[in-house]
Amino acid sequence: MTTPDLEKLLRPRSIALVGASAREHAAGRRVLRNLRSGPFPGRLYPVNPRYESLDGMRCYPSLASLPETVDAAFIAVPAEEALAVLEQAGGLGIPAALMNATGFADAGADGRARQERLVAIAARYGMAVCGPNNSGYINLWDSAYPSTYYAMPRPEPGPVAVITQSGSVGIALSQDDRRLGLGYIITTGNEAVLGVADYLRFVVGDDRIRVVMIFLEVIRDSRGFAAAAAAARRRGKTVIVVKVGSSDSGRAAVSAHSGALAGEDRVCNAFLRRHGIVRAADLDEMVETAALFSAFPTPAAVPHVVPVTLSGGEAGLIADLGAEAGLSLPPLAADTAMRLQPLLSPFFLPRNPLDAMGLGWDRTRFGQVLSILLDDPQVGTVAMAADASASGLGDALLVGEAAECCAGVSVPADKRIVFFTNTAAGGVNPQVAATLAAAGIPMLCGMRAAIGALRHWSQHRPPAPPPGEAGGEASFVAGLAGMAEGERFAALSGAGVPMVRVHEARGEDDAVAAAESFGYPVVVKGSAADLPHKSEHELVRLGLADSAAVREAYRAVAAALRRHSRSADAAVIVQPMIAGGVELIVGLRNDPSFGPVIVAGLGGILTEILDEASVRLAPVDAAEARDMLAETRAAAILAGVRGRGPFDLDVAAEAIAALSRLHAGMGQALAAVEINPLIVRERGRGAVGVDLLVEPLSRPDTKQEDR
Repeated sequence: MTTPDLEKLLRPRSIALVGASAREHAAGRRVLRNLRSGPFPGRLYPVNPRYESLDGMRCYPSLASLPETVDAAFIAVPAEEALAVLEQAGGLGIPAALMNATGFADAGADGRARQERLVAIAARYGMAVCGPNNSGYINLWDSAYPSTYYAMPRPEPGPVAVITQSGSVGIALSQDDRRLGLGYIITTGNEAVLGVADYLRFVVGDDRIRVVMIFLEVIRDSRGFAAAAAAARRRGKTVIVVKVGSSDSGRAAVSAHSGALAGEDRVCNAFLRRHGIVRAADLDEMVETAALFSAFPTPAAVPHVVPVTLSGGEAGLIADLGAEAGLSLPPLAADTAMRLQPLLSPFFLPRNPLDAMGLGWDRTRFGQVLSILLDDPQVGTVAMAADASASGLGDALLVGEAAECCAGVSVPADKRIVFFTNTAAGGVNPQVAATLAAAGIPMLCGMRAAIGALRHWSQHRPPAPPPGEAGGEASFVAGLAGMAEGERFAALSGAGVPMVRVHEARGEDDAVAAAESFGYPVVVKGSAADLPHKSEHELVRLGLADSAAVREAYRAVAAALRRHSRSADAAVIVQPMIAGGVELIVGLRNDPSFGPVIVAGLGGILTEILDEASVRLAPVDAAEARDMLAETRAAAILAGVRGRGPFDLDVAAEAIAALSRLHAGMGQALAAVEINPLIVRERGRGAVGVDLLVEPLSRPDTKQEDR
């Protein structure tokens, strides 16, 4: 099988339109009109046996009757007919095709079978197929418009590509109301053959493209997507994604709590973070982020931003939205505030965001404010916020002069000036936009979207490479499935994950001997593969302080095992009682779409109450493990609260990292390895895992239950 040729698909020199039509609303009519309106600079062949000519062009009865083998065929006929045409195209050596028809994987069992036939045909001939169930694409740089759009947009070609799994989103973005300059608008449809990853790899290889906007409903090929994102990073290009589905639809029922905590959206975030992909909240934020990265592919050296306004109220709103978005708005340095004070109102201390109206509008004073801020080594970006609507009314005179000041001030090479409007509804003032554009300053639209864009851009740095992998993890992790519980505890301890000592008791006397060896108090538990959650089956006895208590606990737990378990590995175990500390949950699990992920957050009884965790693709190092904990409320508790702590954060981070390094074998045998809780003791006393769940890769559906 040959590799599909996306060059022939997306930059064709000749196109056959099968199903070309004179009917006004037919797909074949719209595609013909769009291709001719470009005009398409290559050779265009309408194909339809009903017509001898269309719009003054010769119309051919079939692909076989064409005078040449075209680069691409747009197949604008119903689904069942389309497969026969695709087969004919492949047999004629046509390397690429577009199919807009519905009735494939979008249409039940019959449609799925039809799509399987489509995939088989494409594979047999090595064809690049766009669709089905999509609108085609627009290549503005090369005037190729094989698209079913009713009205063809005419933006100027530029450095931004759009890839979308939604045709409607493609229509909305293709208008380019913000004048980003679009190079490609590609709608992917069902992705029967080619998907987002393939198109991303192609557009980042085009030197005319610097930024890619992607609208995602699902990532079907995570490996290919990661490889394409890596290519974008190597070429200095930015990928910005809007991913729908942030409300978790849930995974299949699993036993480990980490399955619920590592919901679809958290894992997707971890994937995007690992691969340096910006995730925007909505389409407006994505567009403004693309505008900012287009103007400044490299963010300021310092991530801190100082928004400057001409309104105290708007400064307060920016502060609120900036805090919500995670924009870095640190207090102004004392020296900077002191230099600004004479230029501003004597009744208010200069603060970030900065109300520069002060003593009233004065162009010279405003220029001095900008210079002082840009002179501060802790300020990376000055962001001017203004009411600059397209009407030219309101504060247009002041805003115009402020824009001229921004355009004229001396900006150090490692700093940036950005301009944004406070509202999106009023549009963009063309005079202000022209002044800024001449100085290379981007003008963003709408306060919330602009703040989101500033946060993404100012904090964007190339992702750190994942830590190196040691050998042997695959066989080690696979081996956990066949071990008894005590062996698993010992094996994890040997792999760098601190676990409590465990003894599998062979009788009451053996249980007492183990307890006396550990030292009282101790814990007695029942362990069985078919009883992953112990407490609801009366399999846990805590705080046993003497031999009599151990004997009674052994008898009760053994009886409970006989009642509830049919597993051959059922056993009674004894372990030291670990009191106090902060309880964490740490889980390594095999995500069906993205592979092994590491999950960490507050554990114990708080796991279900808080439903909170941080997720990364595995493996991570200790530094990233600390960052994970910092994203949860565990960080505040570990730092110490109400006279307790601080707790041993460093050891906890090392334990998370050590568990994550076992990722290599997850895909072979296990769905999850979960420690809940990992008890983190006061600083200097370490951490220890006291309960362990190992979940096989495939098991009968199990109700998600509390421990």
